[in-house]
Amino acid sequence: MKECIANNNHIILSFKYSISNKDYTIEKVVKAKEKCNKIIDKLFKKLEEISKLTWEELQNRPHETGYEMIPISEFKISLESIKRELQLSDDSKIIVFRFNNQNNRLLGVRSKECNSILYIIGYDWDYSAYDHGS
Repeated sequence: MKECIANNNHIILSFKYSISNKDYTIEKVVKAKEKCNKIIDKLFKKLEEISKLTWEELQNRPHETGYEMIPISEFKISLESIKRELQLSDDSKIIVFRFNNQNNRLLGVRSKECNSILYIIGYDWDYSAYDHGS
């Protein structure tokens, strides 16, 4: 395998492994037109912010502005195809970024081959992807 020359650089975003369940895609929020522009604006600001940072910079932030790791077993949605394609085990974790004043979540997986790549796999628009606690 060829070595990744991007390792340890700024985060590179990839949408290659996005889930197909429409409840966790951009399509869901776009249908809610009254909220769409605000949420999409906040999402793209978060994506832009992430892409300007390194993993080390993100790790030094609190989870409200950085990220948190949620075990894949805690997700209520099927991630079987993503587990298979990315060779994730049952004890793997999904990276969760909060955005839009903590109201929405961006779901990702860090590449094993090139640690600068973050695969965006979906979005939790309504707290239904996993148990957010009470």
